[in-house]
Amino acid sequence: MQFERIRKSHKKKILIGGLILVCVISAITITTTRAKYKLTQDIPLVRGTINYKAYDFKIMAMYQSEDGSNYKEIENRMPASGYVINEEKSYCTLDNKNKDTNIRLYTNSNGEHIFSNLAATDKCYLYFDKYVPPITNVTELIAAVNPKTGAPTFSNIATSDEGVYKVSDPVYGGYSYYWRGAVTNNYVKFAGFCWRIVRINGDESIRLIYDGATCHANGTRTAESIAKTNIQYNTSNNKSNYAGWTYTGTSQRTLGGTASNAKTQLESWYNSNIGNNTTYSAKVADGKYCNDRNAASGYTWTINGSFFNYAGNKRLYTDYAPTLSCNSGDVYTLKVGLITADEVMYAGGKKADNNSYYLYNGQHYWTMTPSTSGDYVNVFCVNMYGYLSSYLVNDTTRGLRPVINLKADTQFQAGGNGTINSPYVVQ
Repeated sequence: MQFERIRKSHKKKILIGGLILVCVISAITITTTRAKYKLTQDIPLVRGTINYKAYDFKIMAMYQSEDGSNYKEIENRMPASGYVINEEKSYCTLDNKNKDTNIRLYTNSNGEHIFSNLAATDKCYLYFDKYVPPITNVTELIAAVNPKTGAPTFSNIATSDEGVYKVSDPVYGGYSYYWRGAVTNNYVKFAGFCWRIVRINGDESIRLIYDGATCHANGTRTAESIAKTNIQYNTSNNKSNYAGWTYTGTSQRTLGGTASNAKTQLESWYNSNIGNNTTYSAKVADGKYCNDRNAASGYTWTINGSFFNYAGNKRLYTDYAPTLSCNSGDVYTLKVGLITADEVMYAGGKKADNNSYYLYNGQHYWTMTPSTSGDYVNVFCVNMYGYLSSYLVNDTTRGLRPVINLKADTQFQAGGNGTINSPYVVQ
């Protein structure tokens, strides 16, 4: 094979061309390398230890939260699994002052944490939330809360997040699932108000208690958590049957007759805020509410004069044994009612101060459970210290926190996780 001798001028041209080619290749290489973390390719950050040397950007700080509200700083290792990047809180800066508005920080469907559209000089701050699977219905909600079996110690108040428990539900049938303690995953937005889930009933309807026009954090003192303030349970207190949600003559119990003042006032609020809206009212179930008017063991019910304890008094003050059982003659079918004293104890209350559990709001409010009777009749309430107490039915310093039940086929908008910042939103 013969080779033609290249003249110097040709050599010079080739050399210049080669240099140009090298520059082009270098530019392409730099662009490609830049594209690794800018414009075209997302960076899936390895679960576990971050390799800071792999890229020019820097992670300045990372924070992790279990409830979407309280964050603690973590170092060196990002959460390996079960956490997602909070896209609203996480950010990067180009100069540690101005945010890089082109970047996107997120966690994909495979659980990989992704940096998209990074610049080499970015300095990033990452916030991770505990992952909660999308919940759109009651079945998914029950699965997500992972209910506990067994029973907590009801002789103790619940001041921490004790989670959700499963208990037999004789009134509805099947099992009920109740939230206990300083829980932070039971917020619901419905009908323009915020509510807290008390329990999922045995028929999978959802029992809610009113929390106000806005959602309130545990431990917050606010009268806005009561729909009606300074309401008497009943206007007279000298007959035992005034502890009834309804009452008549000298009867121990009736499901008809004269409405208590609490019933009248509560239904007025409901009709003005929910019942008059066909969209809202169609989602509210006919709930079953217990107004336990049994006398405690060893006592006899009388219309007035002779002191006696109602069954709830012994059950909750002496035995610390709440129940969802109820005499059929005391079960009201209602669109709106009140929480029972038993449900308060399930939630973490008792005859002691508790400003931590989710039912505390720094206000006095009535329950639907009679306590004692004699010359005067008393009904349980939650007082301003979160204490399960007993007051005369005609006391004028108590308020009403409406309780409703959403139907079992209730659908939630995707994305809510039940926290104060991301409540379940009823469709």
